[in-house]
Amino acid sequence: MRPGFEAARFSTTVRKVSTWITVVFIVFVALFIVVGRSALLDIERVEVHGLHHVTLTEIEQRLGFKQGDPLRSVDPSEAQARIEALPRVESVSISRSWNGVVTVEISEHRPVALVMSEQDKWALVASDGRVLSEGLALPPELPRISGVHAAGVPGSYLGSDSGVLLSLLGIMPRALAESFSSLRLDRTRGELSGTLNNSQEVIFGDTQRLPAKVVALSALLRHAKEQMRTAEPLNVSVPERPIMKGNDD
Repeated sequence: MRPGFEAARFSTTVRKVSTWITVVFIVFVALFIVVGRSALLDIERVEVHGLHHVTLTEIEQRLGFKQGDPLRSVDPSEAQARIEALPRVESVSISRSWNGVVTVEISEHRPVALVMSEQDKWALVASDGRVLSEGLALPPELPRISGVHAAGVPGSYLGSDSGVLLSLLGIMPRALAESFSSLRLDRTRGELSGTLNNSQEVIFGDTQRLPAKVVALSALLRHAKEQMRTAEPLNVSVPERPIMKGNDD
């Protein structure tokens, strides 16, 4: 067989294959466009889970999509950023499935303390120092942090001086943390103290060895309860030698 004939046949075959590839590509693109605009790939339902204080309306306003929109219009990263801008929201997870269901999982900050925002008004704050609310005249029962800079607007963060008190609360078991009505920082002396819900005073001393001081306080509280001495100040500034006023055993 002549070489020129073989070359021509090969060229014809290549053109046919190229034509088929082009046709398949065009069909694929057309199907993608048609299906993408089809109601088969619309958002059928938006499910939002994990709401406690944040409202459904607040979430819907920030999603950027709604039921009936094309499923491909869902941009999880942009929606996540908008929702996480809400002061109460700690994290967001958004997933979509080809059955048209978009699931939004919300994790809210848990308020752990109160910090004064203005005279006689206290703002809720999270463990990372994020301000969760405006100042409240009648706030819930949470430890009131004092000796630190005032809380700013919701969504802002407390000053660095509050960090040690928030760390102290974070080290405590939740029940122990919630048994405090207030925690104080003496910025001049760099010492911490607090008041329990039963008005019993607690002296932590300096900001060192806080985990050991929390352990010592738990033991001393049990001892005070057994001895029915729940009105005397507790001193755990030296955690190896926790004492009640007038008692060093």
